[in-house]
Amino acid sequence: MVRDSHPGAVRSVLYVEDQPVNAMLMAALFDLRPGLKLMVATTGEQALHIAAGLEPVLLLLDMGLPDCHGSELLPLLRQLPGCEGAPAVAVTAEQDFLVQGSGFIELWTKPLDLRDVLGRIDALTGSSDQLPAAAMTLCTR
Repeated sequence: MVRDSHPGAVRSVLYVEDQPVNAMLMAALFDLRPGLKLMVATTGEQALHIAAGLEPVLLLLDMGLPDCHGSELLPLLRQLPGCEGAPAVAVTAEQDFLVQGSGFIELWTKPLDLRDVLGRIDALTGSSDQLPAAAMTLCTR
């Protein structure tokens, strides 16, 4: 679990996803976590540019990107200062993707279970700055 040493500081999460609807859905979830800022890249190349100097607390990578596979992108991100230790989650519709030995700690399969994803975001980032439960209920209908 990653915790920020500066309470109240906004921490970044990098999500690499080429499908706009999926990115908007994830952004809606992160709107419920004001202490976390979601940065979205639509290609592997764009992810490398955004990640440079970002120091994300979490990496969320789709596997089917237009310019590379997410499993090829992760080792490249790991070479960037600030990305070496961030937990990485494979977010994909590939039901047969094997997490073991891939460098990812978890697999979130699409379609996503929004309540589960919020819980995992909280657990992986140490997030404690949640909006009221009523807001989450509206988002997960």
